[in-house]
Amino acid sequence: MADRKKQGVESVDAATVHDWIERDQIVLVDVRETTEFEHEHIPGAMLLPMSKFDPELFPTVPGKKVVLHCAVGKRSESAGKMLINEGYEGALHMAGGIEAWKAAGFATEVQFTPPTAAKDEAAAASGEKTAAPEFVRLCPPPGHVLKDEYLEPLNIPQHQLAEKIGVPDAVIRDLINGDIAVNVELSLRLARFFSTAADFWIHLQIEHDLEAARQQIGDRIRREVAPRTASG
Repeated sequence: MADRKKQGVESVDAATVHDWIERDQIVLVDVRETTEFEHEHIPGAMLLPMSKFDPELFPTVPGKKVVLHCAVGKRSESAGKMLINEGYEGALHMAGGIEAWKAAGFATEVQFTPPTAAKDEAAAASGEKTAAPEFVRLCPPPGHVLKDEYLEPLNIPQHQLAEKIGVPDAVIRDLINGDIAVNVELSLRLARFFSTAADFWIHLQIEHDLEAARQQIGDRIRREVAPRTASG
């Protein structure tokens, strides 16, 4: 049984998680970053960003299951693996993350209102035309997470990070500016230095790229590609 647990993190679907929340049977932990949580989150979820995730200090909640979730399920699975490696028992992760939660029709809430919302509502009431709403990304690029959640809070200069992980200064500068993407080697170097899961940074990149692609070509793909059915 123990060997089976070490092979992976047990996942549960959004409907099951919703039922458990209604019954007050779980603690739901959101491992996304602060900016993602502030834009939209599941009501009642506790924020514990992956960038600050410490499995050794993870709390035990007597009598309740702990369910981890993120945007699409990658980071929560990584966090669950970290807990398993530390011997923590009973942690689950929600398959598909908050995207699956919304797809199932369950409610989310926001922590703040965009500053332009009031202006747009007033303009709509007066019949004035308003610009199309700006697309807000739920999955920030890895460079933003690196800058906002690591370098600035820890007061680490970009050039110092580059020296510590053995890459040219330009690599960190270009990553933060969004000019380059995280590859597997850079993910491993950042993970080693910041003590995160080895795949944490590459998963941030994948989630960001998927969201950007959905925004750019998602509608076209939905029109051109029909889901496979049982009949073929």
